[in-house]
Amino acid sequence: MAYLIDEHKLTKVYLKSYHTIGRYKFNVDTLIDQPGVSRHHAIIELAQGKWLIRDVSTNGIWLNDKKIDKNLPYQLSENDKLDFAAPGQNSFVVGNLNAECQYLVSQSDDQQVIEVSDQLLLPDEENPTHIIYFDKMLNYWFLEDLNSNDRQALIDGGLVSIFNNQWVFYSAGTAAMTKHLDSQPVVKPCGLSFSVSQDEEATQLSVTLNGNLIDLGIRSHHYLLLLLARLRIQDKDDGVELDQQGWIYREDLIKALGVQMNHMNIMVHRARKQLTDAGGEDFPELSYLIETNNGKLRLNSQDITIIKGHKLETRISL
Repeated sequence: MAYLIDEHKLTKVYLKSYHTIGRYKFNVDTLIDQPGVSRHHAIIELAQGKWLIRDVSTNGIWLNDKKIDKNLPYQLSENDKLDFAAPGQNSFVVGNLNAECQYLVSQSDDQQVIEVSDQLLLPDEENPTHIIYFDKMLNYWFLEDLNSNDRQALIDGGLVSIFNNQWVFYSAGTAAMTKHLDSQPVVKPCGLSFSVSQDEEATQLSVTLNGNLIDLGIRSHHYLLLLLARLRIQDKDDGVELDQQGWIYREDLIKALGVQMNHMNIMVHRARKQLTDAGGEDFPELSYLIETNNGKLRLNSQDITIIKGHKLETRISL
C-alpha cells in the first residue's frame, strides 16, 4: 500500500503506478491548490520495483531539504520528506512504498480502505454479492458480480461503483485495463475424478492435467462440483449440443444443493480459490473449471469419472 502523508491535513495520499501532482484540478491525481505550485508539478512512478519522483515544475521540489534537479528521476524511500514549490511548504512524507498490495479507497471517505490480497468476497464472507480476484492467465484483477456473473477488469487508479459508492482501485504492481469480457480463455483439457460416499456426505476430487495428478482431498464445496459434473454428463447423454452442455441457473443450483444463495456463492468462491491455489503458476487453467455466463454456471470439463461408494457411477471422456 504505497502512500504519502500530507503533513498539513494529516491524511494519506495513495499512489498509482504513474501518479501526477499539481494545481491543475482536472488533470492531476493529487491536487495542491497553493500559490507557486505548477499546474503539473511532479510525477511519481513505479519503475522496476523502485518509486521515482521527477520535478516538472517551475518552482521546484525539495527532497529531504535539498532541491532536486528538474526532469531527473530521484528514488524515494520511506520517511523521505517532500516540499513542493518552496522549502518547508506544501510538505508530504513518504509513508509506505509497498507495491505488492491492492486496495479500494472510498471516494466519499478516503480513510475508508479495503485491502485486497488474493481473493476477496464483498461486502463480507457471510453475505457476498461481489468478488475481487486475480486472473493469472490474463494478468488482470477482476471485480465480478456473483449474481449476474458480469465481471470488470480493474485498472490501477480506476473507478469502481459498488454498494452505492465509488471506489478507486490501486494496484501499482499490476498493469491492467478496464474492460468487460464476453468469453473466457481457451482452457487445456483436464480430467476430473470424483469419489463420493454412498450417503453423499463426503466428496473427494482429483484432477489430471498434462499427465499430472492433483489430489484436492475432501471438501464440502466438491459436492457442488459433483452436481455440475452430473449435469454435464446427463446433457451429453441426452444429445445436447456441446456449447450448451452442463449450464444451470444459480437459482436451480441452490435448490439442488438445498442452500441459500449466499452459501452457494461462498461454495463457488472456495472451489475457485482451491483450484487456483492448486494450479499455481504451472496450471492456471484450473481457475477456469467453473464457467459462468449470465446467471448460469457449468463445469468446464468433458473428461469426468464419478465413483459412488466403491462402484463406477458414470464416466465421459473426450
